[in-house]
Amino acid sequence: MNPSRIAPLALYQEVAERLRQRIFSHELKPGTWVDEQALADQYGISRTPLREALKVLASEGLVTLKPRRGCYVTEISERDLDEIFDIMALLEGQCARKTAELARAPDLESLTAIHARLEDAARNSDINGFFEANQAFHRTLQEISDNHWLLHVIEDLRKVIKLSRHHSLF
Repeated sequence: MNPSRIAPLALYQEVAERLRQRIFSHELKPGTWVDEQALADQYGISRTPLREALKVLASEGLVTLKPRRGCYVTEISERDLDEIFDIMALLEGQCARKTAELARAPDLESLTAIHARLEDAARNSDINGFFEANQAFHRTLQEISDNHWLLHVIEDLRKVIKLSRHHSLF
């Protein structure tokens, strides 16, 4: 085997990514039952890679597997959001502190440019643009903070928040 060749994604990973995007876009709405057979037929795959993909999404908190009842897109309650935002405030505060210590001129220029995009999107009521710029701003802060563990935990929580956050901006 050629060590420089890039291995293709496993089928279940591709299926997980497609389902993740459908969940984030609210094509698969919170609380919706996931019809495994219909999805397998739609994607032209067996149920095995679909079930593996659903396990991945369950580990990310995006779907809930209920024994003998199937799989459902996770619904986030107000309490869940309050608790998650409390944790995010602590984690992002730490990110901001580390970024303030480590940021160099090019980092600050990048943040300033992203912030300008945020302001433009807000001024023009561009919800999608605002959401994307906001994500980019926070991601850049996290990258500058240079703590991959912090980045990983925040990204996991962001996936769960995405179940409601983008929709709430509308």
